[in-house]
Amino acid sequence: MPDPPYLVLDLAGVASWDNWTIGAVLSSAKRVMTGGGALVIASAPADLLAHCRQIRLDRALRFRESVESAVEQLRSDA
Repeated sequence: MPDPPYLVLDLAGVASWDNWTIGAVLSSAKRVMTGGGALVIASAPADLLAHCRQIRLDRALRFRESVESAVEQLRSDA
C-alpha cells in the first residue's frame, strides 16, 4: 500500500481570494484526508485566515505561518 499523501499548500503569493478559492482548498483537503494523509496550509493571507476563523474552518484545517513550520507539523504527525 502506498504512503498516504501529505501536502503543504503555500498561499504566500495569493493576493486575492473568494469562495471558489476556499472551495478548492476544501476539495484538496478532502482528497488528501480521504486517502489517509494530511494537509497543512502555509502563509495564508491575513484576511483569508481571519475569514476561515470566522466561519470556523480553522477547526477542520490546519494553518501555519510558514512552509517550514507546516512541514515540521507534518513530520511530527507522521
